[in-house]
Amino acid sequence: YAKIGKEFGATILDIYAGSEHHLNILDMADTGLLQQEDKYVDLIKEKANLLSSLFESLLKEYTDIEASIVDRVTRKVYEKYENPTLVEWYHILKEQPENIAEELALKVEPYTVGSQDIFSYKTNIDLNDKFVIFNIKRLDEKLKPFAMKVILDQIWNQVVQNQGKVTTWLFFDELQLNFDSAENSKWFMKLWSRVRKYGAIPTGITQNIETLLEDSEGRKMLSNSEFFVLLRQKKVDLESLQSVISIPPNLLKYVGEKVPKGTGLISSGGVVVPFENIISEDTELFRLMETDA
Repeated sequence: YAKIGKEFGATILDIYAGSEHHLNILDMADTGLLQQEDKYVDLIKEKANLLSSLFESLLKEYTDIEASIVDRVTRKVYEKYENPTLVEWYHILKEQPENIAEELALKVEPYTVGSQDIFSYKTNIDLNDKFVIFNIKRLDEKLKPFAMKVILDQIWNQVVQNQGKVTTWLFFDELQLNFDSAENSKWFMKLWSRVRKYGAIPTGITQNIETLLEDSEGRKMLSNSEFFVLLRQKKVDLESLQSVISIPPNLLKYVGEKVPKGTGLISSGGVVVPFENIISEDTELFRLMETDA
């Protein structure tokens, strides 16, 4: 999406070890802007849960005792600092008396004050731009799930800030990456529901629809969606999709495996219509949108 973003003057944020762009994982949503039912949510507990899920995805072993220590340290860091970072969080962890806390500090050191400390410093980017692209392509594969959750948490903070002022449109490419485990699926679905409640309009993009259909949370998300654009689909995926979208048999030919690029179906509110939107290769639009290797 970089080519499209540059053409429209977007802010393109490259997230990788050594990047100049920083997102503080401990940034909080503005509690004064939360809706009434969310004002009673323990935001510090949610932040501790986020850290626990991140460490669980990064470390070979992560125990309930370590999760308890993470919860304690997270509460202490917000008591001591108004706008803490993961650096201050790490130093408070080092102050804890248990041997297991010392062991945990060693395990998380690379991600807090070490070479992979990409989310350990104060946020230095402005998310108020009209068009923002987060690019994690250069990030180590092990860190991508970690990065996705931090980015999504930042997006949530921005959605809260934008509500009632501007409409926030969110586009999640490679959507299936958020459904690679039961824990990640539930976490993403919670965010998906939340941002909609706060007026944002999320759109998911994926070439692997079967991943969503095989996951209970993913299937729930598809069932609750009113608008779909379907391009070329494998036969097995089409059969699975029929349980979510009712596609008339005479229209299946528009999304078969051999249809030309730019041909597909739009399903909106139960109405399904075919379309052809083939872009000529000698146009500037094709240059911007073409993604073949």
